[in-house]
Amino acid sequence: MDFFSHAVLPYLLGSFLGLKKKYLAALVLGGIAPDLDMLVVWINYIYPTSLLIVHRGFTHTFFFGFFIAVFMLLLASRDRVLAGAQRFISLDLDFSAPCLAFAYAGIISHLFLDYLTTRGVPLFYPFVAARYSAEIFSMIEIIIMIASLLVLAELYRERSRAKFNKNLFIIFVAFLLIVGGIRLEGKEMARGFLNDKSAEVSPDSNLFQWAILENDSDRFHVYEFNSLYGEMPHSSTFLHLNISSQSMASERALELAESLPQVKLFRWRAYAVAINASERNGSWLLEYYDPVVKLEMMNSWSIASAASGYGSVRVQVENNEARVA
Repeated sequence: MDFFSHAVLPYLLGSFLGLKKKYLAALVLGGIAPDLDMLVVWINYIYPTSLLIVHRGFTHTFFFGFFIAVFMLLLASRDRVLAGAQRFISLDLDFSAPCLAFAYAGIISHLFLDYLTTRGVPLFYPFVAARYSAEIFSMIEIIIMIASLLVLAELYRERSRAKFNKNLFIIFVAFLLIVGGIRLEGKEMARGFLNDKSAEVSPDSNLFQWAILENDSDRFHVYEFNSLYGEMPHSSTFLHLNISSQSMASERALELAESLPQVKLFRWRAYAVAINASERNGSWLLEYYDPVVKLEMMNSWSIASAASGYGSVRVQVENNEARVA
């Protein structure tokens, strides 16, 4: 989900339940804290590592999420930080066990919302690096983001009201359920369109658009499905490995490329990984790409596919050394 939805839902829920101001602030702080990983992802660009120092990486876990809650609450409750924040908003926080509990509850709400979206989150990292996802919503569900911004605008307009408008929470939750219902119905339609029950179905940023991935022994078949019209406008096939010449040298080039942390992270992020490999004058160029994202980029603009590092990574292997091109 987007940053605004992660803030709005905990705020509406906490206000609906009548939480004290400091507990409400802690809940909202926890709700947005995991996405502050954007402040540290640069580390992996300067010092490449296969550790999940990426967006939706280590901060989006039950284990590290607790320490993120501790750190953010400790920071936000400092007198200087509070004084600075209170110039813009009414903020009351302290570093206490109840506030920490609500901050961690906000973390859990963030993980749950991101679990509902495509690509999901590594909930049990560092013990298990696997991503968990219900694949119901897009990573950025545009219609929900717009609704969250409208709710924020309404909250700002009503900021002087002494009492919270509980209808706002009910309307927003009902809206989420309606969008979720549309998504679930669309997913079932996409799943039933092909006879292959092992095919993977994932949402696009378009509310009615879905990607279907079939994995054969040597190739991927990717289809776009529109649940509004019940049709499949685009499809394409990609070889698992499209290589100019198979040899000991090509096997060594692939081995060296696979050892790079950038490639390992790309494999972790991708729905599936296909490879184009070509050789020229003893130098190998290998393109690792996600066939699902490839089809999206070929036929439509997608927020998820436009994100840097999600579409492909290129590796050059020369003189027995591999580097990202």
